[in-house]
Amino acid sequence: GQLDSTVPDDRQRWDARYRADAYAKRHWPSAYLQQLHQEGVTPDSGRALDVACGRGRNSLFLASQGLWVDALDVSSVAIAQAANTAISQRLRVNWQCSNVLKHGHRLPQNTYALVIMFRFVAPQLLPRFFQTLTPAGVVVVEEQLQWDGAEDLSGPSSNRFRVASGDLFQQLQ
Repeated sequence: GQLDSTVPDDRQRWDARYRADAYAKRHWPSAYLQQLHQEGVTPDSGRALDVACGRGRNSLFLASQGLWVDALDVSSVAIAQAANTAISQRLRVNWQCSNVLKHGHRLPQNTYALVIMFRFVAPQLLPRFFQTLTPAGVVVVEEQLQWDGAEDLSGPSSNRFRVASGDLFQQLQ
């Protein structure tokens, strides 16, 4: 079938969200990432990859800790905002507007000491992440789980933006 050109693609949808200041007040890095760093789980040198980096809060944190960071996001608006923040903080990050889900998108092999993906539901990427790691490299994924209970949960209201129980584990089999 032919694609409906009136339906916005992921880049257009995310660009619009970031233009409307989505996540503008969330400038601190993930508490989980900070905890892993404090515990020495994540490396303090080498290259890191931040997949779906958004406005760059985790990329900037990693850069401030001495890592060389490649940061990918589908939204050019988010990348521009992240780059401006990096300049103001005198941090260097290699920002890339890129759709990692696009067929044919390549990630370098045996390159990264750390790969992170936070709150971007793409379990199918996990096997590719392990191919990008250097020996003793670390992959860190933080996701919100799908929930059908009656309680209200923080985070996305749609299960489309949450990972199903067992999906990440299944990709590691």
